Amino acid sequence: MKEKLSSNIKSYLAANFLLSFSAGVFSMYVGIFLKESGYTENFVGNMLSVHTLSTALFSLVGAFLIGQIGSKKSFMLGSLAVFLGFALMGNTVNPYLLIFAGILSGLGFSMKSTGEAMFLSENSSASQRVLVFSLNFTVMNAGFTSANFLGGLLANYLSIKIPYIEAILAVIALGGAFAIVSFIPILTIKQNQITKRRNLGQYLVGYKNILANRSALDFLIFNAVIGMGAGMVVPFFSIYLKYALDIQDAVVGGILSFSQFGCVLGGMLIPLMAKKLGEHKSVVVCQLFSIPFLISIAFPQGIMFVAISFFMRSSLMNMGTPIIQNLGMNLVHPLDRANLSSLMSLSSNLTRAIGIAIGGYIMHRYDYNTPYYFTVALYLVATVLFIKLYQSEFLKKSPCSADKVT
Repeated sequence: MKEKLSSNIKSYLAANFLLSFSAGVFSMYVGIFLKESGYTENFVGNMLSVHTLSTALFSLVGAFLIGQIGSKKSFMLGSLAVFLGFALMGNTVNPYLLIFAGILSGLGFSMKSTGEAMFLSENSSASQRVLVFSLNFTVMNAGFTSANFLGGLLANYLSIKIPYIEAILAVIALGGAFAIVSFIPILTIKQNQITKRRNLGQYLVGYKNILANRSALDFLIFNAVIGMGAGMVVPFFSIYLKYALDIQDAVVGGILSFSQFGCVLGGMLIPLMAKKLGEHKSVVVCQLFSIPFLISIAFPQGIMFVAISFFMRSSLMNMGTPIIQNLGMNLVHPLDRANLSSLMSLSSNLTRAIGIAIGGYIMHRYDYNTPYYFTVALYLVATVLFIKLYQSEFLKKSPCSADKVT
């Protein structure tokens, strides 16, 4: 008989859907809102970069905070910060306040990204962990898909009755509302007893342990390279579709929701793929097969072809995420998982912020297509790094166990 998911996992999945809806609204509409407010791609890139940078930096504080007050209160703090960031963004066009709104929302999303992997590991058994990470990934992308689809429809509908920028602000307000509603399932989480509350010195020792772990360091480098590649193009998908290809909001939302649905589908299929190929080979296969579709986005051949390319790129490139999260948590001692989780968030978001700034500059100075070539190169480098890190696993004939600590 299969083990049932704990009530904590179910509550977190509900909260994750709501917060992912907010993140989907941010991802799709903040860039469009800034463009419609008269800002250039360069400022859009800088604002998104600061948002991502704040997510990275606050992850270090978040890991320590989670160890002191627990996951439940940390997730509540994160939801509140996201709501305040959205509220501020929807009530100002001042560039400095917009940057601050990006920082606030970045703080909020950092609490989720930092505590998520550790929370899922602590509230699931080793035998069901890959399934739990896959379910969480599926729910997260369902939230993104809903935000892209409903946001596009709402913006198009409202723009008939009110000025377009006000329609965009209404969608942003909806994203903020979902963030505050996520309080409801978070409140139902039963906080696990903090059996070993670490002081600052012990918390810093966790980082020392990770820095002395060569495998963990190589894993973080791999994570950082992926982050930079994604940063150069992913945050600009909605801008690319709307302004480079001149596509209406409803169609933009449809394409992005269609691509996120690919992630939902991929999240459901990856446990089966992992059993067939093994976890490590599944990650490599997904990443390599996503690259041709990423290249095809830079050479659009009509809306239908673009939609298929977005669908295949998103589903393939992101399918391995649940496995990668699980593998990362298995690299270190359970007490150091919060530290590693924060470093995973830091490494990914820091380089992602750099990638966003570079991508925004290139798009403003040259064209929308060039950053895609850099992303392809970085994804290839990351795949090589992953193969090198788990070289011994690729030499095995049989799939590795999900419970093995590498």
